[in-house]
Amino acid sequence: MREALHVSEGDTLLYLVDGEQVRLTTRRQLAQELYGSLAEDDGRDFTDELSAERQAEAQREKP
Repeated sequence: MREALHVSEGDTLLYLVDGEQVRLTTRRQLAQELYGSLAEDDGRDFTDELSAERQAEAQREKP
């Protein structure tokens, strides 16, 4: 299962619910899919900011 999903031991898994469907992914895979998708018309890209927030959140969650 890990090979098929490109998941390593210790990766955080995300369950994305869309109606009656559930998708399993990792933070890294989701970030790659979203990269650049948060760009504004004025050229600003919030992807890096979101990624930094998620990384900080992950660090806070660690024991």
